[in-house]
Amino acid sequence: MNSINSRPIIEEDEIDLREIFVTIAHYKWSIIFFTLLITTAVAIKVYLMPKYYKSTVMLEVKTEDEKSPGLSLGGAGALLGMGGTGTVDLEKDVTLLKTFRINKEVLNQIPHYMVRYFIKDEKHKEVEVEENISITITDIKIDDYKNYGMKIIITPINNMEYQLSFPSILGDKAIGIFHYSEIVETERASFIVNKLSDFNQAYIVQFSGTQHYIYDNIITPNLTVELDKSSPFITISFIDNLPQRGERYLKNLIEIYTKENREDIKEDASIIINSYDRQIKNIALRVDKSSRALADFKQRNNIIAPTAQASGLIQELTNVEIQIAKNHYKENLLKNIIYFVRHNKNIDAIAPSLLELQDTQTISLIKLIQEYQLTISNLLLKYNQTHPKVINTKAKIVSLKKKISSNLHNLQTTLKSKTASLNKMLEGYRVKLKSTPQQEQKLIDFSRDYQLNAKLYTYLIQKRSEVELKRDKDISRFRVIESIYTADKPVKPKKALIVIVAFITSLIFMILVTFFRNFLKTSKEN
Repeated sequence: MNSINSRPIIEEDEIDLREIFVTIAHYKWSIIFFTLLITTAVAIKVYLMPKYYKSTVMLEVKTEDEKSPGLSLGGAGALLGMGGTGTVDLEKDVTLLKTFRINKEVLNQIPHYMVRYFIKDEKHKEVEVEENISITITDIKIDDYKNYGMKIIITPINNMEYQLSFPSILGDKAIGIFHYSEIVETERASFIVNKLSDFNQAYIVQFSGTQHYIYDNIITPNLTVELDKSSPFITISFIDNLPQRGERYLKNLIEIYTKENREDIKEDASIIINSYDRQIKNIALRVDKSSRALADFKQRNNIIAPTAQASGLIQELTNVEIQIAKNHYKENLLKNIIYFVRHNKNIDAIAPSLLELQDTQTISLIKLIQEYQLTISNLLLKYNQTHPKVINTKAKIVSLKKKISSNLHNLQTTLKSKTASLNKMLEGYRVKLKSTPQQEQKLIDFSRDYQLNAKLYTYLIQKRSEVELKRDKDISRFRVIESIYTADKPVKPKKALIVIVAFITSLIFMILVTFFRNFLKTSKEN
């Protein structure tokens, strides 16, 4: 019985399959014709497409010394050795290299993305040129962003005039005859065509739009910046139909970014160095004054060297007063930092001062802030400022800033407490000092004053040298491992693949159209 029931089903399947082949065979010539027609049209389109070449360069980014514990905080962190592996800093470099702010400066150096010039070669293909161009287009005004990317055709008539046309699939649309160096007003844009030299061949000119439009639609899709997770290398690649322009783009991108990075490091260093210079200048005057006072006192009283007791008191008093002086310096530093944070300044800029204070807890909070800032930069490449993810990340940064402010106030309280303890210790030494002879007391005062100033002077000189040395070392964080390389083989378009996909797609489409036509015919007959 099962065999009896299954037989009709098999027969129905065979009939359906036979009908399919019959239908396809009935319309086979229309299927073949339109499939070949569509494939040929796609092949012609692909043939006229420009070839795009990929230029690549690899950078080595010097991270901070492995022996220096801590984290990386941009220019200031790099300057003062805060970075372990420097992974956060490298990720920040990758993000900044892709930002509009950096690439805008590159576009200023390479203006041929704003206005692009094409000519037709002997095979009637549009070929972009950027050298030996006989005209230049200036004073471009495009009111509607929908017209970004528009093309015009400049055909020379004589030394004074040219014909303006708009290209079209059905044929070029002539607009009129104009003089060189005069303003041309059209419905889509206004501009001036300036003649640089005589020419016979027509130019096809494309207005790409604003820098931001070019960045979004040309630069971003073709620029790739990748970080090697296992080593401090960044690979940058750029795709362009003009290989030499792509190489120039990468070259300018690296130069502009490294220049800005150097300026950041110099600025961070100059703030600290200038602060040390002011203090060194004041201390140097005090060292000179105290040195002369000590020498005069010894000469007047015919003293060659202080007694053992006096020497011990001098050393103890000097050590305590140096600690008090350092604490006062840190307290002033904290006041400036708290003011800086309170007025919503760039939080990264307080990193050098926090290193001086050895506040590792607050430094770790700044690391988190920097990670969130990096997250926001990545989010803004896809979303706007009002996106929930952006708002949520900004809220986390605000919360961390409050914690930083609280930590700084606690540190200020701790420093004041330490200074108060040192002052009590200093009073104890002064009591001992009163028990010594009067002449020895004065000798101790003069000697202590001189040693205190001399040690502070040496301390400040040493700290300044450390900052200067670190600045000189980190001023060249980037090193090009290999020169910019452009592959001989174009990366796109994949002409053969596009034609094959077009053939298969058009064939399937035409078969579906055939069944639809057959359905309509059958319905009409019924």
